[in-house]
Amino acid sequence: MSRPHKQKPVTLDEIEAGLDLVARRMEKLGPRAELYLPIWRALTRERDKRIEADAILSAARDRLKQSRDRMAAQSS
Repeated sequence: MSRPHKQKPVTLDEIEAGLDLVARRMEKLGPRAELYLPIWRALTRERDKRIEADAILSAARDRLKQSRDRMAAQSS
């Protein structure tokens, strides 16, 4: 039995490209563009979550670096 393949997180660039695509489709549909609103909303939620996750990961890396720097200074 094979193990399930772990997927990489969707990148912010990929989400932004999806929003661009949906915007183009919405423009083509004119008055029926509202059909794409659920997709637009989902993509913007995912974009916001990705931005938040990226910011948290960056803050955690910064904090770890600061912690290591403090520990190195204390041991000197």
